[in-house]
Amino acid sequence: MKKQLITLLLSIVLISGCLSLPVAFPQAASEEGKPVVATFAVNPAIVPEGQNTVLSWVVTGAQTVSIDNGIGAVPLSGERSITPYATSTYNLTAQNSTGISMATVMVTVVGGLQPQTGDENIAVLSIVLDESGSLTKSGANYTRSSAVCAGDNPANQAARAFLSFDLTTLPPTAVISQAVLDLTGYSVVGNPTYSSANWGNMGALEIYQYQYGSMGSLGRLAYDSTAPAVGSVKLMSAQSTESFLVDVTLDSRGGNVIQKLLSSAQGRCQFRLGFFTSTNWDNIADMICLERAVLRIKYRVP
Repeated sequence: MKKQLITLLLSIVLISGCLSLPVAFPQAASEEGKPVVATFAVNPAIVPEGQNTVLSWVVTGAQTVSIDNGIGAVPLSGERSITPYATSTYNLTAQNSTGISMATVMVTVVGGLQPQTGDENIAVLSIVLDESGSLTKSGANYTRSSAVCAGDNPANQAARAFLSFDLTTLPPTAVISQAVLDLTGYSVVGNPTYSSANWGNMGALEIYQYQYGSMGSLGRLAYDSTAPAVGSVKLMSAQSTESFLVDVTLDSRGGNVIQKLLSSAQGRCQFRLGFFTSTNWDNIADMICLERAVLRIKYRVP
């Protein structure tokens, strides 16, 4: 009887293999109890600048699902049309009482508007990551990090973020009409918000135009030097998906930021960002991270 049963099972396996029958075993959660990200995809994965693409996902066993880069909370399955203006990654986070599961996709943006004499053009500049980072102050000591984050750490020490953008793709004779710093793709650690019911708040995230040079040169001078302000944003909730678009065309001294840099043949535009309140004294890390920042510049070529 046992031999006959084994023979029958082998026959089923062989027949299934020959017919290539798909066999699925649906599960609400993984063996460890964490959510399962069945699919997370983008189609198409390569798009011209300004064109739409579609994110799609299917998650099981999760209590909450969210996608970063300004999208926020989403249902367990669905689709979302997006219009990236620069090559971007999108991270999906699924969570339940047992744990967290994550998945990532990338959209590659190619092409873009080319300069046409007399016409208005748009340059979309992604952050130069190896020239960007943060600086944390501890008494008279300053520690550099490649993480592009502003806020405080568990020791209640303040960190300021430094962002660098490459201007060399702009025509040297460009006439700048507008510059917008897009921080929408931010991510949040802890609670670096403008207001908090439990502890003091971090205040507004203040933005200054400051040419700091390379990451290796960051120190006390870069952290503390006076620089012209170009704007600020207020993170009202740690779960916020608000778009942070800051017009940085003019600084607090009335100068056209990008125009001045082009006129002096500088190949970079750099910013320093820090919260108005250095720490909220809650002994946890409270940071906003800005690795996906984008600088959009409108210009014409005379």
